[in-house]
Amino acid sequence: MTGPVLLVVMIVAVAFALALEQSMRRVRDTRRRVTQLLTKRQQQVDRLRVAGRESLILGREVRNQQRTVDHLIEEISQVEAELLRLAHPANRTFVLDEKRGPADVGWYVTVEAPGISIGRNGAPWQGQRRFRVWAADEHAARAKVEKRYSAEQGYSTVSVFPAPPPVANRNGDPAVA
Repeated sequence: MTGPVLLVVMIVAVAFALALEQSMRRVRDTRRRVTQLLTKRQQQVDRLRVAGRESLILGREVRNQQRTVDHLIEEISQVEAELLRLAHPANRTFVLDEKRGPADVGWYVTVEAPGISIGRNGAPWQGQRRFRVWAADEHAARAKVEKRYSAEQGYSTVSVFPAPPPVANRNGDPAVA
């Protein structure tokens, strides 16, 4: 009887050893999978942190760009308002002629048209116009304008004053007067 019992005990021991080995293999596989999952999780956390930082940086850039756009839109509206102000008929200057001698300087002459214009022979405008004239002095500037727009036709010279000196152009070179 000891023989079959011993055989059963041996079979049970071998079965127990095989079950234990299989359990240990499962534990090792599970540990390896857990380690892999933890590594993947840490990699994802790192990727999310990098993406979060990039998102913050991009958000700041977007806000800065939006501020720049808002500032440029405001400047454009200011420039448009300035253009409208400058385009007002009272700010227009007409060049009477470009003939000038070496001693001539620029003059602005304001001429007022007659109030009533009858037919085609009347004044081509109403109110005042400012003309740029080149002449040696105020008297010569007034004479040039009155030759074209005489008092007999109803025009009157309101004012004569020297033109300001020319400003520098975009290159910084002084403009030629």
